[in-house]
Order: sequence, then C-alpha cells, then structure tokens
Amino acid sequence: MSNPLDTLKPVSGITHPMIADMYLKKDFNSKQEENVLIIHARKQLEDDNQSEHDGFDSYLIDLLIDLEELKDKAKRKVGHFDRVDIRTS
Repeated sequence: MSNPLDTLKPVSGITHPMIADMYLKKDFNSKQEENVLIIHARKQLEDDNQSEHDGFDSYLIDLLIDLEELKDKAKRKVGHFDRVDIRTS
C-alpha cells in the first residue's frame, strides 16, 4: 500500500535514449522528508551477440555513464533532490 502523502511530479524536457520517464517524488517514509529523483529506465532488447553478460543489465551502463549530467539537468529543472532511484522493468 502506498503512502497517500507521496507525490509524483513529472520531470519533462530531459531526454536520453535509456530513459522512459523521470519524476520527482516526495518520500515521507524516512525519518525526514526526502526529495527523490526517480528514473524509469528503458529496457533494451537483448542482442543475441551479448550472451557473455547473461544476468547483467549491461544496457544500464550508458545511463550510468551519463548520470551526473542528467542529475545536473534535473537540478536546474526541479531544484534540489536528496537521492536518485533508477527503476527498471
């Protein structure tokens, strides 16, 4: 059951081939309120030639390489946030 006080605010205008959606969420579940940037990563179709990385989401490497730049862009758009959650499907 989700907390009714949780809020989601879409972050628009920031694009990346590995990002499906981005939101800013207020999390009231910790001892203090936190602003959390949530990144929903796009799942790449697995390439038949990449069997060497079975079990590892190697498509996330591109996203992680660009994460600092994406965080800077998000801070300019929505202001301060306390942490980043990356979610995959």
